[in-house]
Amino acid sequence: MNGIIYALLGTAFTFFITTLGAMNVFFVRKTLDQNIQCLSLGFAGGVMVAASIWSLLIPGIASAEENHQISWLIISGGFVLGVALLLLVNRLMKKKFHRIGYDKSSFPVSRRTAMLVLAITIHNIPEGMAVGMAFAFAAQDMSDVSVMSGAIALAFGIGIQNYPEGMAVSMPLLQEGFSKRKAFAIGSLSAIAEPVFGVLAAFLAGVVGSVMPLLLAFAAGTMIYVVVEELIPEAHLGEKENIGTLGFLVGFLVMMILDVALG
Repeated sequence: MNGIIYALLGTAFTFFITTLGAMNVFFVRKTLDQNIQCLSLGFAGGVMVAASIWSLLIPGIASAEENHQISWLIISGGFVLGVALLLLVNRLMKKKFHRIGYDKSSFPVSRRTAMLVLAITIHNIPEGMAVGMAFAFAAQDMSDVSVMSGAIALAFGIGIQNYPEGMAVSMPLLQEGFSKRKAFAIGSLSAIAEPVFGVLAAFLAGVVGSVMPLLLAFAAGTMIYVVVEELIPEAHLGEKENIGTLGFLVGFLVMMILDVALG
């Protein structure tokens, strides 16, 4: 029971930091200049690519090797499954848009934004599970301070990384015409999967560990697909052709520094 409580507290912290990131939506104008939109889309793309590498794929490879699995096979398989899911979602959305046309009353966001929110939400699942398992294992032997310290450090690292991800969700929603309150709420709730699956992982710690590498790679596949298919093309539609690229580079560097420094 202590492990579940600790897992809840740890993932509640990571959820809270995402909420802080989403709050940035209150400090910008509701109607953004096209160049600012491209900058923010590029930034979101950079954040997602860096998170895919340092928060998902590299830890997934390490976890697979610790479990004595064929790391390249597990990671490649999970990645392809993630891409396949988003291909299916994209196809279904295109059919829906083609059938009904783009009507805010029937489909309130663009396909790009819907897929971005979906990908970031999916990637929060294995991150929450990783924190939950870390606290579950730490609670098994409270006399070993180093294990609990490691779990706290993991929660802190993932939490800080979540800050730009909260921005990456809420800002595009604001551009879609959502009110600041709604954009903030959805940006914040994109991380609700972390406490939910963190507690579940703590409860099923022994079972979840073996499939964690697959889940991490799966989440990475969904995020990379969205960046290549939706964000990068949209980020280059502004008057200044390099603004989206600069946003991508800034987002990538920010996320990479957070991942490496706090990982």
